[in-house]
Amino acid sequence: MRLPPLLIAALLTSPAFAQGTPGALAGALQTAARAGDAAAYQKLLRADATFAVEGPNFAADLERVPQPTATYLFSGIRMDGLRASARLSLSWERQPGKMSRVTLPITLFKVGEVWRYGGETWQALPAGKYSLLALDVPGLPDRAAAIAPLLVRAAAQVRETLRLRVPDATVKVYPDMTVLSASVALSLQPVGGWNEPGEAIKLVLLDGANSDQELLRVLSHEFTHLSVSAVVGEGKDKRVPWWLHEGLADFVARAYWTPGAAESRRERVAGYAKGDWVPLSELTDFNAVPESQWKYVYAQGLGLVEFLANTCGKDAPMRLALAFAETGEADEAAQALDFFSFSDLEMQVRAWLVRRGNRVAITSAPALTGAR
Repeated sequence: MRLPPLLIAALLTSPAFAQGTPGALAGALQTAARAGDAAAYQKLLRADATFAVEGPNFAADLERVPQPTATYLFSGIRMDGLRASARLSLSWERQPGKMSRVTLPITLFKVGEVWRYGGETWQALPAGKYSLLALDVPGLPDRAAAIAPLLVRAAAQVRETLRLRVPDATVKVYPDMTVLSASVALSLQPVGGWNEPGEAIKLVLLDGANSDQELLRVLSHEFTHLSVSAVVGEGKDKRVPWWLHEGLADFVARAYWTPGAAESRRERVAGYAKGDWVPLSELTDFNAVPESQWKYVYAQGLGLVEFLANTCGKDAPMRLALAFAETGEADEAAQALDFFSFSDLEMQVRAWLVRRGNRVAITSAPALTGAR
């Protein structure tokens, strides 16, 4: 029996046909990524554990920023019943003229007659109440085992600074920033740490280059994101502006900054406050803020959090976050802390940062000896 041409076309483009072999699955992932088709990409995934959130988030980024140069290639495929292990070679042009390339160990699953993508392959490491996973690449799991005792210390820093309990967390460890970013979103610049509500915390462990202090800085920052998201509640997290999320996270993580890094940040935000300030209303949505303005998100966000903690009490920054989560409105959130409006709060923050910057400059100036 000959099938009608339209039916043949429908079968050829159906997910089931595209996923009949692991190689065909790679082609289907590539097609969906290039088209920015989030729905098609999600149908190719096997949602499991944190990947149930990470997969749709990855697909949503493809819809916002399609990747017409993305190339997916599976190699070293090893079948094991209804699952298979492989290496994913992934390349894409994140910036014009600059190709990004990563290789990841991955797991595939057969569901009925089709194959689905199950994400990266991990090795689980003992870490008490936390789930610590290292990407299954040579040497990384052995090095990542040293992170386990730091998780408790980072959580204690969040509790001490913001009085927030860190939920039981899954922490995924990657060998470099490009690999981590490729697991989050193909449009994301290389980053050393990451967290989104419902996802695992992700951090980079470079070969021999991370001190405990550096790891604690990243862990306490990401644990703060996790804790703030948990306390404001599901569905309300996105009402908290991005600059406030990052300001709170750096407010905790600054305990692990070097004196030089802390002084550099104070000088930089004082300079912004004097005349290079980006209105915080333009820094609220991660997806809408250009990479060139990320530095303002972190510096100005921390500056506002420090202002509130120093002038309104240590609990004031979280009270502002909770007010944003409840109202979603900047003026109402500011009024919850007895400011006339958000513009009033922002104006007072800038004046305070300038005064603090001036005090630091005077204190750090060399003494005059009378000699020339």
